[in-house]
Amino acid sequence: NPTRGIFNIYFSCEEVEDFDLLISDALGNIVLIDNQKQFIGEYANTFDFSSYPKGVYMISISTNKSFVNKRVVVQ
Repeated sequence: NPTRGIFNIYFSCEEVEDFDLLISDALGNIVLIDNQKQFIGEYANTFDFSSYPKGVYMISISTNKSFVNKRVVVQ
């Protein structure tokens, strides 16, 4: 971090869970949503934001048990 637009998100779920992955811009506008139901195992996804405006994006991953919020800077 920072990136020119391509970044990876990787995590694992050891129990069956529903989760929501949201990516929003600095103004709070949701840019991308990935909802997974009854997910278990390893989640790995590459996102290409090279065509999006430069700036700060927030990545939020929430389940019914936890919440993670991270920031990525696209240059």
